[in-house]
Amino acid sequence: MLPLRRVFALLVPGLLALLAGQATAQEQDAEWWTYQTQRAGLAYTVKLDMGLRRAFPLSGFPYVLVTRVNYAPATGDGLPAVADQDRLESLSDDIAAAIARKTRSLYAGTTFSQGQQQSYFYVIDPSGLESIATSLQARLCQACKSSAAIQADPAWALYREQLLPDAETRQRYGLRSY
Repeated sequence: MLPLRRVFALLVPGLLALLAGQATAQEQDAEWWTYQTQRAGLAYTVKLDMGLRRAFPLSGFPYVLVTRVNYAPATGDGLPAVADQDRLESLSDDIAAAIARKTRSLYAGTTFSQGQQQSYFYVIDPSGLESIATSLQARLCQACKSSAAIQADPAWALYREQLLPDAETRQRYGLRSY
């Protein structure tokens, strides 16, 4: 029989590796997809985690933090230049990482339209997240007009209405109904 100290020496590294793998579960399981669409005659670019569509609404994530950043549209349809979109997506990734350090969260996606980016983060505990997001926005995008707000959204209505592609968009991209 193995001594108890030896069992722990073998067991602890394995448990730590398993927990480290769970910490990045969304990164590994995320199915990021970007598409363009029209809503009420306005052009939209949407980036979302399509993997969440199989499980939403997740009852453990009843709140959504919505961040907003205004940008200078590069085209007449109100969409950003590619470099500006990449910069704004990077800001959302930084906010997602900061939120994840405070509470369990899921970065659901982001939209671009009419000179405004809106990003959606579903969270367990919304305490203090608005100030975390706005201070990060102010530090990383000093020239931007930005804001953040928490909403109760246990049914994940914003994910469904703002991020998931509608029937016409699914058909245009050749996606099956889900």
